Amino acid sequence: MIVTITFNPSLDYFVFLDRPFHEGMIMRAKRTGLRAGGKGVNISLVLAEQGIQSRAVMFLGGRVGLLIEQEISGKAEIEVVKVEISQENRINIKIMDQVETAINALGPQVTQEDQNALLMALQSIRQDDLVVISGSFCPGVGAELVGRISDLVSSAGAKLITDIPNLTEDHYRRIRPHLIKPNLEELGLIFNTHVDLANYRGYVQRLLQDGVANVVLSLGKEGSYFANAKEAYQIWGPPVEVVNTVGCGDAMLANMIASLVRQHDLIETLKYAEAAGRAKAASAGLPQQETIERLARQVVVQPV
Repeated sequence: MIVTITFNPSLDYFVFLDRPFHEGMIMRAKRTGLRAGGKGVNISLVLAEQGIQSRAVMFLGGRVGLLIEQEISGKAEIEVVKVEISQENRINIKIMDQVETAINALGPQVTQEDQNALLMALQSIRQDDLVVISGSFCPGVGAELVGRISDLVSSAGAKLITDIPNLTEDHYRRIRPHLIKPNLEELGLIFNTHVDLANYRGYVQRLLQDGVANVVLSLGKEGSYFANAKEAYQIWGPPVEVVNTVGCGDAMLANMIASLVRQHDLIETLKYAEAAGRAKAASAGLPQQETIERLARQVVVQPV
């Protein structure tokens, strides 16, 4: 079973403009959209599009939480495990014109009792499960909870996958996940330094020395980079017309997980992951499988 954990789910309100956004003016949207968001939620949704079952564990509260739950529960492939909290979930605003502007809310305050309830909801984790913690912390949640989940996953014989922007190198030494998926900016935050296209490989190597088993680093339009203790690959994909980059990393990670479930070899896994990120960038919504398949045939994976 794939278990996704989202600490800070949201409703994302997309506003598409036909001209550039200007502060202080009345703007009219050419169209709008509202959908459930949060990185773990996105991963479950992408997996559902491919017919892959997942259990989505998240903190949900208030009317916004109910709307999030209703949308996700509408997917037959997703089992929603609701950890009920007293405060309302957040609404994020995504303004889409020639560029993307995101206004992300802080999210609800989550108590220690709420966190203990989430840990209780994870007691059903079994050997060979893939447990994915993805997305930012909400108020009250920190790396301590990730450590407690890591202990639970390790005790069950399952594998931990993380995509969390708030963790540092010391945290990774503690939790030692099977796979992580930062981008360049997030890699820099892990080490509290500037990381760019000239020096990222050295920092990925440090993560491997810290006990992370596999690292896939998103490089945006420049592709991606994968490394573990045995091998490393540079990955390039075809150019696409960018429509919406929100969720590109989630689509990439979800397709890596799908490939693990399907027992694809590593090269094929990396091709589909890179293709999925690009397919998402070219789409306003979730990437279509036929688009991923087409782009995957054009992805180049080179050992380094």
